[in-house]
Amino acid sequence: MVDLHSHFLPNIDDGAKNAVQSIAMLKESFSQGVRLCIATPHATIHCNNDIEEFLLARKRAIALLKSNLTNRNDIPKLSVGAEVYWDNNINQYENIERLCIYGTNALLVEFPLSRHISKYAEEWFYELNRKGIIPVIAHIDRYVFWEEIFEKLEGLKVNYQINASKFLSISGRILLRKILKYDKNYIISSDMHNTSTRACNMAAAYKKAKSKYPHIAEDLFLNNAKNILREVNLF
Repeated sequence: MVDLHSHFLPNIDDGAKNAVQSIAMLKESFSQGVRLCIATPHATIHCNNDIEEFLLARKRAIALLKSNLTNRNDIPKLSVGAEVYWDNNINQYENIERLCIYGTNALLVEFPLSRHISKYAEEWFYELNRKGIIPVIAHIDRYVFWEEIFEKLEGLKVNYQINASKFLSISGRILLRKILKYDKNYIISSDMHNTSTRACNMAAAYKKAKSKYPHIAEDLFLNNAKNILREVNLF
């Protein structure tokens, strides 16, 4: 499996607090069958300098993790990106493409948890596409306005990430049945932040998906993400 959305880098956001926790998260991820895991720490961008500061903080977090890794045989292969908070027009900032998943044109973005998508969303996403960037909307399952997102972004190049945890509850599976009726490019990811309250649950979710959606489970958990990451550079 491929995990496109996770927060295992230490001491950078509300994910792993230190390298010990980072490594524990990665070992658990590997034990569940994840073979490539992308670190996507939260990034809020309100000026060009915010991009540089984020990249510097991410570089420090990567260095801290690498200095504590003594064995890579029991963790997934790793790469990095960002989870960009879309509360303004990020197209106005130079070098926004540097927040894409490393070596790709895929940019993970999340919306504010409001009642509606911004009225400018279609224009903003169109401009991203013009730059050659393909957005991946993080945890589409969390937004009450998910149908509005599908409607506004129809015809644009967009991927949709779903949290694996939705497969593990009745209410989550009911919502998934509604979402998956739409013909979109979906990617299941853990969005893991720790080893307890927001742990990796990819194995259990994959098992449930195989029973409920056997014809698309491999696409959801592997193939759709691999298509995005085919040019990925690992750290």
